[in-house]
Amino acid sequence: MPVSAQEALRITTVLEQELDRRQKEITLWNDFYKGEHNLGFASDRFRQAFGGLFERFADNWCEVVCDAPAERLTPVGFRFGTGDEKDPPAADKDAQRIWQTSSMDAWSRVAHTEASVKSRSFVLVWAADPDADEVEPEITVEDATQCIVAYEPGSRRRRKAALKRWDGDDGYQYATLYLRDELWKWRRPVSRSGLVLPSSLALSRWQARGDEPDQQRIDNPLKRVPMVELLNRPRLTDDPTPEHRQVIPIQGALNKLIADMLTASEAGAFPARWGTGIDLPKDPLTGQEIDDPELWRLAVNKMLRASNPAARFGNFEAADLSNFVAGITLLTEHISALSRTPPTYFMGKVQNVSADGLTVADAALASKCRDKTLFLGEDWEEVVRLAFLVKGDERRGNNPLAETIWRDVEYRTEAQHIDAVLKKKALGVPWRQLMEDAGYTPTQIDRMERMLEQDAERAARALAFKTPDDGLDPGLDGTDVPLDGLQPAGAGA
Repeated sequence: MPVSAQEALRITTVLEQELDRRQKEITLWNDFYKGEHNLGFASDRFRQAFGGLFERFADNWCEVVCDAPAERLTPVGFRFGTGDEKDPPAADKDAQRIWQTSSMDAWSRVAHTEASVKSRSFVLVWAADPDADEVEPEITVEDATQCIVAYEPGSRRRRKAALKRWDGDDGYQYATLYLRDELWKWRRPVSRSGLVLPSSLALSRWQARGDEPDQQRIDNPLKRVPMVELLNRPRLTDDPTPEHRQVIPIQGALNKLIADMLTASEAGAFPARWGTGIDLPKDPLTGQEIDDPELWRLAVNKMLRASNPAARFGNFEAADLSNFVAGITLLTEHISALSRTPPTYFMGKVQNVSADGLTVADAALASKCRDKTLFLGEDWEEVVRLAFLVKGDERRGNNPLAETIWRDVEYRTEAQHIDAVLKKKALGVPWRQLMEDAGYTPTQIDRMERMLEQDAERAARALAFKTPDDGLDPGLDGTDVPLDGLQPAGAGA
């Protein structure tokens, strides 16, 4: 049901306030992912020893924790069920074309990474060119700092409204409010520093984006809010959380230990020398001993000597840094356990680990990724349904039996993968399903199927040319004819 401009502005204000509330946490999570940690863990002695040398130092494991599941979540196609058991659904070719036209093979990875880092990401579906003769959908990935989706009271699935807000390069800040029946477009001036100009009612200073009234409000032919929210680790009543939320405190402790180790290495990692019973030279004018550091600066072509026979020289032992290494290793193991990231992701090299051992170590991450495909699959199915609604395809746009096809989330050797496929074949699993299990995309499977058909046709033609060992080809009348022209069997003399 359409709303008035005043009501649209009120909804925009409410959504914007909630979007502003999220900014601080999202910025913190994103900074830790990028390794931009503050130096709160550094002591004064560390600063005195190194100054600004390690100003941007961070032994950053947050990036590894966030990227580990995101890199395994790869949608490869979509199916739309018919409800007919005699007609099993195949991968939808139109959905695949829409997906690839919007470059979602690549951008879906970005959407998963953003959700892993910022707890949520967004996908917007709209017409690429609304004025074209044949309208084509465009799917874009949107950032959590710019977008927000509101749901119907008591519902976690029915979207009521969505807002996208961004800064332009022309001195204005822009916003678009997405409702089921319409879109509202706003803009407002910003200062040179990027802040909204001061006003007693700053949030109400949105104005119509264009000069004409029809440029402010646009009908929504989809009758659905065209923005979908992808949640990371969704909860019933709590907000979603990023993958590295529990890791952030440990990351700070780990940086603290490394800073302490660097400080200790600067102070005592090299053996200090000592000497006793040494007569220092004296200044002939003042009679004061000359304590010149150059006298004690050793080199390959220099040696120490003393006239006093009681003089002694020696070294202090270098500082033992192994205790720091043990603490750093312990914290890294905690990060691995809390985030369910395999230890192999934290090692520079892997030695003496069997294939079965690697599989066991990978099981926790694989299980976590399978859980993610359940929730993210529902979101991507809604995205594809919206894309078909843009094209005017009501049948697939409202089909509740959509299914996302995912690439296998487990890492296996090629031998393990093929062995599993062969065992499934022995159980009678159909060929196309075997190819999906082998990791091939629907496009690759279709291509292989056509190639198999071509191979079968070539084999049939070869059989048609096959002749007896005497080099003669039986004609239609039963007589043998020479194969001078290599005519197909049955072509006659």
